[in-house]
Amino acid sequence: MEVHVGRLLVMVVSLVLAGYGTAAAQIVDIEGRYWFTDLDASAKVKSGSAPGTRLDLDSDLGIDGGNLPEVRLTIATGLNSKIRFAYTHGDFEGDKTIERSVQFAGTTFTANARVESEMELHYGRIGWAWQFITVPGIFKIGPLLELKGLVIDASLRGRGAGTNVHDSAVLPMAFPTVGAMANVTPVKWLDVFAEVSGVPFGDLGHIVDAEAGVRVIPLQFLSFSAGYRVLDVRLGKDDNFARLNLAGPFLGASLRF
Repeated sequence: MEVHVGRLLVMVVSLVLAGYGTAAAQIVDIEGRYWFTDLDASAKVKSGSAPGTRLDLDSDLGIDGGNLPEVRLTIATGLNSKIRFAYTHGDFEGDKTIERSVQFAGTTFTANARVESEMELHYGRIGWAWQFITVPGIFKIGPLLELKGLVIDASLRGRGAGTNVHDSAVLPMAFPTVGAMANVTPVKWLDVFAEVSGVPFGDLGHIVDAEAGVRVIPLQFLSFSAGYRVLDVRLGKDDNFARLNLAGPFLGASLRF
């Protein structure tokens, strides 16, 4: 009886590893990325009877971009499916003498005042991809379902004027998106990938996250990636409004177990 149980366990493990194709090296993937972005963003924040001013973060406040670190954890759940957790953080700063009077979160900053500004971005995702359309070892594509959370924390400070205001704009903490993920592997050590996911909110706006790149796999447990990514978000409700577009190249490295 024990012999049969032992054989059964060996067969199950063998089938699982065969199902993943290249043993345990593809079951867990931990990736770190650095995203070099250009920022195109605007916002309007109302407070009470103060209607707020629509601000362009670049031309009005001098915030023009930054470098964003990201960490990703991917766990294979089947032959062509996987779960991915991802978190991106960004911190943008500006320091500029404003050319016009603006209202932000109920506070007025007069023209020719020197204003220091900061915007902090937290972007988390959990997603599931099932690339069921495949040409084994060469091509695969399928749907990508994600749950995204986005938080933007913005602050303005009038330097030397004693004016200090801080306001946080929390975009919907959890909203589902749909999309697709594709991979092309012309040779074993090279993977070309692309994905896009998003959702429209009608009059409230939209969110789209898209990327494409190449991954070089010099060793079974190690890979390096490079590509281009775009995150476009537009959300508005009542008199509050936020638009955020981040775009630029990225570099990454991952360990696979």
